[in-house]
Amino acid sequence: MTANPEAHETARRMADAIRASSPVPGLTRRSPVHRLGRRRLGAGAVLAQSFGSIAPAAASSVTPALAMAVGAGSGAVWSALLALGAALLIASMINVFTRRMAAPSSLYAFAAQGIGRTGGFLSAVALLVGYGAIAMMCVAAATLHFAAVAGRLAPALATGAAVVVAAVLIGGLLTALIAVIVRRGTSSTWAVLLGLELLSVLAVLVACGLLMTTPVEGSASAPPPTPRELPSTGFVGLLAGVLVCASGFVGFESGSALGPEARRPFRVVPRVIRWTPLISGTVLLISTFAQVRAFGLTDVDPAATPAPLHDLLGAFGYGGFWPITLDLAVGCSFALCAIASLTALVRLLFALGTEGVLPSRLARVHRRFRTPTTALAWSLPIIVIVPALCTTAGMPVRDLMDTLTAVGVLGYMLAYLGVSAAVVPFLRRIGEMTPLPAVGATVAVIALGVLIPTYAALQIATGSGAAVLVMGLIAVVAVIGFVLIRRHRPQGAQAIGMFDATSAEDVLHAAQPSTRGRDRS
Repeated sequence: MTANPEAHETARRMADAIRASSPVPGLTRRSPVHRLGRRRLGAGAVLAQSFGSIAPAAASSVTPALAMAVGAGSGAVWSALLALGAALLIASMINVFTRRMAAPSSLYAFAAQGIGRTGGFLSAVALLVGYGAIAMMCVAAATLHFAAVAGRLAPALATGAAVVVAAVLIGGLLTALIAVIVRRGTSSTWAVLLGLELLSVLAVLVACGLLMTTPVEGSASAPPPTPRELPSTGFVGLLAGVLVCASGFVGFESGSALGPEARRPFRVVPRVIRWTPLISGTVLLISTFAQVRAFGLTDVDPAATPAPLHDLLGAFGYGGFWPITLDLAVGCSFALCAIASLTALVRLLFALGTEGVLPSRLARVHRRFRTPTTALAWSLPIIVIVPALCTTAGMPVRDLMDTLTAVGVLGYMLAYLGVSAAVVPFLRRIGEMTPLPAVGATVAVIALGVLIPTYAALQIATGSGAAVLVMGLIAVVAVIGFVLIRRHRPQGAQAIGMFDATSAEDVLHAAQPSTRGRDRS
């Protein structure tokens, strides 16, 4: 078969041009995050990451009842709406950075660009706590829901020591599966993960539709009841409901951790971060509206039920397959949240290792999958051992989950505060300051400055003060750790805030005329 001479000549000229090209001044040879395999993930993988982290099915199934229980009452719908507004405001602040830079450490690198290395490092610690605590909580929650499914299908597994054995086996298998998926990366699994989350959301929405449309029949002597107003504590209860609903939005920004790996990061990541809280917030609003109506028509107490949708559907006469369906849907949502949280966690550890803030071996990646396997090997035992030690010490699983949720939410909120505070100095430094982001950043900082201490006070008031104590201890350790890093790893401290950048391998500089050739002429 004869080769095409024109194609051969074109290939020869391109090869000659590449050999004759000279390095572009000011560019490094390779990007600092080249180990991850840059520009290989599509928009679906980024969407699956953010959508998984926010876990809309799991959040919308339990958050509305919690908001009513803390005093929002029938005003929980307004609490959910205000929380959605706060999430969209924070998303717009994060997008100030995602439209200009891509970093595997996401919020940590963004904060460091505006409030300096100290603020950036503290944001990194807060983000590590957020990712880690939520991953622990989600593994425990998914295990409980899958164990409940096993107990319904095989009643022998729902009694005595069999419950513990089943939970341990399910938890171990689930953790192993999560580790395998995170190790392989989202390039080959994102479609399955996103599909499972969408099916989970669909199941929750169908359940909410039943709660909103099922009529309640009256007796022969009394008309059908109308929904009663649930007790509220006024503005304080509304604010407490906002705090609870805001916990259902944390994690929406984690798609930015895949920024360097996305094909078009400056287009895809901002869109995902803008639309993820909006979609999830819509699901939360629908669920809140449905549960407010259902609690008003039944005797189910929102403060006493551990599974609101289960109990409300049961009160409306829906049984059969619904408990198993909801347990599967919510369990899958929690499991996907654990996968996404762990994915973001290992990329943050990868960034810290690449910078030299933490040991450099954390920057090692799998030769084939290009995922930070050493960071995974370091973080996975912590994700498993901490909850195991707490439960072995006698801490009830539900209390452990509540504490981990509170610790994770506080970590996320502190990281959001760091990013919001970094917007104005960052834009001023690069000469792109405009009034709109300045006003938005100011409002976001004020709002978070109110929400964070109020959330901490709410945890103390509801008997979950352990979360505040844990965060306080972590803050002290973080400050001491940063002082030691600056002393013993000065190069790492200087490199804080690393992000992906154009390198010489991304640019083919035009071939320059040869000096030798000019001399001969």
